[in-house]
Amino acid sequence: MSTHRFVPFLAFVAAISAAQAAPGFYKWVNENGEVVYSQFPPADRQHQPEIIKPPPPPAESPARARERLNQQLQQYEDNREDRELAAEKAAEDAEKATVSRQRCEAAKHNLQGINGRSRQLFRAPDGQVRRLTDEERQSQRAELEAIIAKDCK
Repeated sequence: MSTHRFVPFLAFVAAISAAQAAPGFYKWVNENGEVVYSQFPPADRQHQPEIIKPPPPPAESPARARERLNQQLQQYEDNREDRELAAEKAAEDAEKATVSRQRCEAAKHNLQGINGRSRQLFRAPDGQVRRLTDEERQSQRAELEAIIAKDCK
């Protein structure tokens, strides 16, 4: 492209840029104290150029906004369900821990009783009181040690 064709193009671009940079209207106060707006500046008094701000970007379409809100609502519901499940699991775990701790304490207490006394009395499920045989004591001891190993962590 030759330079003589390029110069008019640059002059045109410069003119367009200058026109866009100029304010769209002027503001001043007249003799009566009223604020006046005009496209042309006053010749006899001081004026202030007013620059028109571009309009805000278009708002999100209602359909898109509704879709986004539905997604947020679904995510909230999913998170709420997860939180509820986690709370239920925590409550179950706490209950299991309490039961396990109680079983541990009872097993330790019963094991001390079996190991401490050789001729301990035992109340059978039918309500009769009798002494444990050596085999029953060994069996009870093994059961209690298994409970302690499982529940006393």
